[in-house]
Amino acid sequence: MRSRAWQLAIGVGFGVVLLALALRGVDLPRLRETLAHANYWYLLPTFALTVLAFYVRAVRWGVLLRTVKSIPSGSLFSATMIGFAANNLLPARLGEFIRAWAIGRSERISRSAAFATVVVERIVDVFALLFFFCLALLLHPFAESVRRGGWIMLGVNGVLLVLLVLAERHPSRVSAFSRWAGGHLPGKLGARAHTLLDNFVVGLGVLRQGPAIGWVVVYSLVMYGLTLASIQTCLMAFHFPVPWYASIVLLVSTSLGIIVAPTPGYVGAMQVACVWGLSLFGVDKSQAFSFSLYYHASQFVPITLLGLWYLARQGLSLGDVAGAAGKEASEPA
Repeated sequence: MRSRAWQLAIGVGFGVVLLALALRGVDLPRLRETLAHANYWYLLPTFALTVLAFYVRAVRWGVLLRTVKSIPSGSLFSATMIGFAANNLLPARLGEFIRAWAIGRSERISRSAAFATVVVERIVDVFALLFFFCLALLLHPFAESVRRGGWIMLGVNGVLLVLLVLAERHPSRVSAFSRWAGGHLPGKLGARAHTLLDNFVVGLGVLRQGPAIGWVVVYSLVMYGLTLASIQTCLMAFHFPVPWYASIVLLVSTSLGIIVAPTPGYVGAMQVACVWGLSLFGVDKSQAFSFSLYYHASQFVPITLLGLWYLARQGLSLGDVAGAAGKEASEPA
């Protein structure tokens, strides 16, 4: 409990710092004026596009989970929304563990195997974002430091993917290593770590299936296409004089921003990412900050409400699932 309080305090503090950074130089009267003149009817289609994108994400997750169990899309969507609602409301990306716990609870599968597929999913997300980043580089003259950062991120993601493929191809070696390493840990911790890693490798089975990977790529393109449409819809609400590919740049900047700085509710991280992305097209900081609030709300509200609704349907609270997920993380099944 104490460690979770510290995580929350650190996350909130970091978010406040980023928010203050994004607010530097913002003209508040101009911000209010920009928000007052925005078209809020565009929120309705943006909500719909956001929910549809997350449904596609859930279906894609089901493809990754097929080596563990074939799971109905309804259960996948419920666990996905619960997990991302938790990401919006809790610190340290706890929603990723809660999503694995939720699908493990509802479908009676190993939580650590489910979490392995969440890790693979995140790697796929970064590769998808790097694809759009390369597209953005072709369309907009970024600074050399931005280009270099993209290559570094590609390299790190590639190394991680290679390690996961090797772990999936050589499970006996991974198991032997985890048993050896576990022998040096106190009490039951070693046995738990060994079981966790063995189940984790089971969840990597999709890396061996070519057709499944093909479907993951297709669903990823559809999902990010819907996200691009939602960003474009929000831009239309403000009538900014930006080129058509501004939504691609914002997709990359906001997605990478919340990955690098996972503050509670992504407060601060989202604002810095939007302000930076729109500054590339000459949008002043006050207008860009107002857009960040609008776009942030279009993502935060439907995801959080749906996730809490699914929790309520199961007779659970966010505190219940956070505590249970944390407990079972140390006792993998």
